[in-house]
Amino acid sequence: MVQWSSAIKAVTAQYGDKMPTTQRCRLVILEAITSGQLPPATRLIESELGSALSVSRTPLREALAALKAEGILRHDDDGLRVRQLAWSDVKNLYDMRATLEGMAARLAAEMAGSAERKALSAIATEEITLIREGAAPLRLAEHNARFHAAILAAAQNPFLADALGRLSRLMVLLGATAYRLPERVDAIAKEHEAIHKAISNQDGNAAEQAMKTHLENALQARLILLSETKHPVMD
Repeated sequence: MVQWSSAIKAVTAQYGDKMPTTQRCRLVILEAITSGQLPPATRLIESELGSALSVSRTPLREALAALKAEGILRHDDDGLRVRQLAWSDVKNLYDMRATLEGMAARLAAEMAGSAERKALSAIATEEITLIREGAAPLRLAEHNARFHAAILAAAQNPFLADALGRLSRLMVLLGATAYRLPERVDAIAKEHEAIHKAISNQDGNAAEQAMKTHLENALQARLILLSETKHPVMD
């Protein structure tokens, strides 16, 4: 059973409560998907959602239409469901991420100024501290997002940022963070350090390759996690 109150609280804590109803509905549904309360293939019934979220039909339908346009939801024979990715979809998603984020790492190495390199260095150092302190997987995942966002910002390419933004929205369908796998925690830190070092040395080739290696390893970890879920992706 979905705890909609917790999803609403999480959205309010992150974004505040001053937003259009359609936007709030979209974010709350996304939060429920991200947290695993609405797993892949879950059917969404409009009347039940409207009652649970205390919203009228029009903003709810607009929110659902937006999520469908983003590829998060899809219609099948008996209604609207959370999209369920096939194994091939997951691989294609990570292949595209490796291409785009590899480009971002290369551009960051070539374009980043001293301020951007210092910011990335600070984030990398903080990651080591968090791991030593035994930070929770979700905290590490949040920090991971900061690391990748800093690289994208340093790349200074708004078109690349837009493409990665659209791609990253589909990541909510993948479920639990790879930081749940103990063996990945230190491995991710080492992979991040290789990326960080290449960018600091302004070595575009090394930065791109390090990022691609990182995401190839991330794909392997993701497939392990998906195989352990109650709702595994199917071909």
